[in-house]
Amino acid sequence: MNLSLKRRSTPSFEHGTSRGDNYSVLDAKLTIVGDIETDGTVRIDGRLEGSVRRAAVVILGAGAMIKGNVTAREVVLSGSVQGNIEAVERVELQATAIVTGDIEAGAILIHEGGAVRGRLSVRSLDPKQQQQDAKPTRAPSLTPRAMRIPVPAMAGESK
Repeated sequence: MNLSLKRRSTPSFEHGTSRGDNYSVLDAKLTIVGDIETDGTVRIDGRLEGSVRRAAVVILGAGAMIKGNVTAREVVLSGSVQGNIEAVERVELQATAIVTGDIEAGAILIHEGGAVRGRLSVRSLDPKQQQQDAKPTRAPSLTPRAMRIPVPAMAGESK
């Protein structure tokens, strides 16, 4: 089952929605089995057994859970995710967040108490920088250079 969330512009006071992005809320008592695909912001306070794809912002409330992968521009977690997370810009784990899976993002912020059981991968946000980083560079020489070291004169020697 795929669930496509329709665009709805509403005033918002939540994190990540100051521009009046499309905003959807999955209530704390709601369980969805299936994938969610949206180009807006989704806040999940309940349980999702499926993936979130193409979201602008995903906000996972404390006590909420996702069993599936998350792909978004930005992800802010207070609940738990059992799956991989990929964010174009950033992933933020609040103190109560638990991720069992890999995280790949432009930036990763983990508050004290947040936990990850998986790999973290931070990539450059700038495509030009990524190309520059991929170019081979010449390693500095490890061969010692000949150096002139002055030797102090021994007692009784004349210069």
